[in-house]
Amino acid sequence: MDPFIVPISGNVKHRITIDPTVWIFDNRKIDLETFFQETPSAEETMEEERADFGPRRWQTNQIRTKKEALIEGSYGMKFEPFINNAEPTPSATTLVAVTSSGEEITASLADGKTWIAGFSSEGMALKEDGPIHIYFADGSNWHSPITNVVELRVE
Repeated sequence: MDPFIVPISGNVKHRITIDPTVWIFDNRKIDLETFFQETPSAEETMEEERADFGPRRWQTNQIRTKKEALIEGSYGMKFEPFINNAEPTPSATTLVAVTSSGEEITASLADGKTWIAGFSSEGMALKEDGPIHIYFADGSNWHSPITNVVELRVE
Protein backbone atom coordinates (compact mmCIF):
# COMPACT_ATOMS: atom_id res chain seq x y z
CA MET A 1 0.00 0.00 0.00
CA ASP A 2 1.14 3.57 -0.68
CA PRO A 3 2.97 4.94 2.39
CA PHE A 4 0.77 8.05 2.38
CA ILE A 5 -2.57 6.21 2.31
CA VAL A 6 -4.36 5.91 5.67
CA PRO A 7 -7.13 3.30 5.93
CA ILE A 8 -10.20 3.67 8.14
CA SER A 9 -11.39 0.17 9.00
CA GLY A 10 -12.99 -1.91 11.73
CA ASN A 11 -16.64 -1.63 12.74
CA VAL A 12 -17.62 0.45 9.75
CA LYS A 13 -20.03 -0.12 6.91
CA HIS A 14 -17.47 1.10 4.34
CA ARG A 15 -13.74 0.54 4.72
CA ILE A 16 -12.21 3.66 3.20
CA THR A 17 -8.75 4.98 2.49
CA ILE A 18 -7.73 8.60 2.77
CA ASP A 19 -4.87 10.25 0.92
CA PRO A 20 -3.58 13.25 2.88
CA THR A 21 -1.37 14.36 -0.02
CA VAL A 22 -4.41 15.74 -1.87
CA TRP A 23 -5.86 17.65 1.08
CA ILE A 24 -3.84 20.76 0.23
CA PHE A 25 -6.44 21.37 -2.50
CA ASP A 26 -9.44 20.79 -0.20
CA ASN A 27 -11.33 23.90 0.93
CA ARG A 28 -12.03 22.25 4.29
CA LYS A 29 -8.37 22.32 5.32
CA ILE A 30 -7.45 24.17 8.50
CA ASP A 31 -4.45 26.44 8.98
CA LEU A 32 -3.06 24.86 12.14
CA GLU A 33 -1.20 27.99 13.24
CA THR A 34 -4.33 30.12 13.37
CA PHE A 35 -6.67 27.32 14.48
CA PHE A 36 -4.79 26.69 17.71
CA GLN A 37 -3.85 30.29 18.42
CA GLU A 38 -6.95 32.34 17.72
CA THR A 39 -10.64 32.18 17.00
CA PRO A 40 -11.85 33.64 13.69
CA SER A 41 -13.63 36.95 13.83
CA ALA A 42 -17.08 37.37 12.31
CA GLU A 43 -15.51 39.51 9.57
CA GLU A 44 -13.03 36.76 8.61
CA THR A 45 -15.84 34.22 8.50
CA MET A 46 -17.93 36.46 6.23
CA GLU A 47 -14.91 37.09 3.97
CA GLU A 48 -14.40 33.33 3.55
CA GLU A 49 -18.06 32.93 2.61
CA ARG A 50 -17.77 35.74 0.04
CA ALA A 51 -14.69 34.10 -1.51
CA ASP A 52 -16.98 31.70 -3.37
CA PHE A 53 -18.09 34.52 -5.67
CA GLY A 54 -14.69 34.81 -7.34
CA PRO A 55 -11.87 37.32 -6.95
CA ARG A 56 -12.31 41.05 -7.36
CA ARG A 57 -9.62 43.18 -8.94
CA TRP A 58 -8.34 44.40 -5.55
CA GLN A 59 -8.12 40.82 -4.26
CA THR A 60 -5.38 39.64 -6.60
CA ASN A 61 -2.65 40.38 -4.05
CA GLN A 62 -4.64 38.46 -1.44
CA ILE A 63 -4.83 35.49 -3.81
CA ARG A 64 -1.08 35.61 -4.35
CA THR A 65 -0.59 35.73 -0.58
CA LYS A 66 -2.88 32.73 -0.13
CA LYS A 67 -0.89 30.76 -2.72
CA GLU A 68 2.31 31.58 -0.85
CA ALA A 69 0.68 30.45 2.39
CA LEU A 70 -0.14 27.08 0.80
CA ILE A 71 3.51 26.40 0.11
CA GLU A 72 4.68 27.70 3.48
CA GLY A 73 1.85 26.82 5.88
CA SER A 74 0.99 23.94 8.19
CA TYR A 75 -2.41 22.42 7.57
CA GLY A 76 -4.80 19.82 8.91
CA MET A 77 -8.25 18.36 8.33
CA LYS A 78 -10.98 17.44 10.77
CA PHE A 79 -11.56 13.67 10.98
CA GLU A 80 -15.31 13.85 11.42
CA PRO A 81 -16.38 13.84 7.74
CA PHE A 82 -14.12 10.87 6.99
CA ILE A 83 -15.34 8.86 9.97
CA ASN A 84 -18.94 9.68 9.05
CA ASN A 85 -18.36 8.58 5.44
CA ALA A 86 -17.07 5.22 6.68
CA GLU A 87 -20.40 4.87 8.57
CA PRO A 88 -19.49 3.33 11.94
CA THR A 89 -21.80 0.50 12.96
CA PRO A 90 -24.26 1.13 15.82
CA SER A 91 -22.05 -0.93 18.16
CA ALA A 92 -18.94 1.18 17.45
CA THR A 93 -17.79 3.22 20.45
CA THR A 94 -14.04 3.73 20.05
CA LEU A 95 -11.57 5.20 17.57
CA VAL A 96 -8.03 3.82 17.59
CA ALA A 97 -5.10 5.54 15.89
CA VAL A 98 -2.31 3.11 15.04
CA THR A 99 1.26 4.38 14.56
CA SER A 100 3.98 2.86 12.39
CA SER A 101 5.58 1.38 15.55
CA GLY A 102 2.33 -0.39 16.45
CA GLU A 103 1.38 1.96 19.30
CA GLU A 104 -2.37 2.40 19.66
CA ILE A 105 -3.98 5.62 20.87
CA THR A 106 -7.61 5.16 21.88
CA ALA A 107 -10.46 7.64 22.29
CA SER A 108 -14.21 7.48 22.37
CA LEU A 109 -15.70 7.69 18.90
CA ALA A 110 -17.19 11.11 19.72
CA ASP A 111 -13.82 12.47 20.87
CA GLY A 112 -12.00 10.85 17.95
CA LYS A 113 -14.25 12.65 15.49
CA THR A 114 -12.95 15.96 16.88
CA TRP A 115 -9.31 15.04 16.19
CA ILE A 116 -7.49 16.99 13.53
CA ALA A 117 -5.20 15.24 11.07
CA GLY A 118 -2.11 17.33 10.38
CA PHE A 119 -0.87 16.61 6.87
CA SER A 120 1.52 19.47 6.09
CA SER A 121 4.23 21.27 8.02
CA GLU A 122 5.75 24.45 6.61
CA GLY A 123 4.42 23.59 3.17
CA MET A 124 5.82 20.07 3.07
CA ALA A 125 4.08 16.69 3.30
CA LEU A 126 4.91 14.80 6.49
CA LYS A 127 7.37 12.35 4.93
CA GLU A 128 9.60 11.84 7.98
CA ASP A 129 7.00 11.23 10.68
CA GLY A 130 3.72 11.01 8.82
CA PRO A 131 1.66 10.43 6.82
CA ILE A 132 -0.47 12.26 9.39
CA HIS A 133 -0.17 13.77 12.85
CA ILE A 134 -3.11 13.83 15.23
CA TYR A 135 -3.94 16.99 17.13
CA PHE A 136 -6.64 17.21 19.77
CA ALA A 137 -9.24 19.89 19.03
CA ASP A 138 -8.55 21.64 22.33
CA GLY A 139 -4.91 22.17 21.30
CA SER A 140 -3.55 20.36 24.35
CA ASN A 141 -1.01 18.46 22.22
CA TRP A 142 -0.30 21.28 19.74
CA HIS A 143 3.47 21.11 20.35
CA SER A 144 3.63 17.32 20.69
CA PRO A 145 1.12 15.71 18.31
CA ILE A 146 0.70 11.99 17.84
CA THR A 147 3.00 11.25 14.90
CA ASN A 148 3.53 8.42 12.41
CA VAL A 149 -0.20 7.60 12.29
CA VAL A 150 -0.73 5.00 9.57
CA GLU A 151 -4.21 3.63 10.32
CA LEU A 152 -7.50 4.48 12.01
CA ARG A 153 -9.64 1.68 13.35
CA VAL A 154 -13.20 1.95 14.62
CA GLU A 155 -14.09 -0.54 17.36
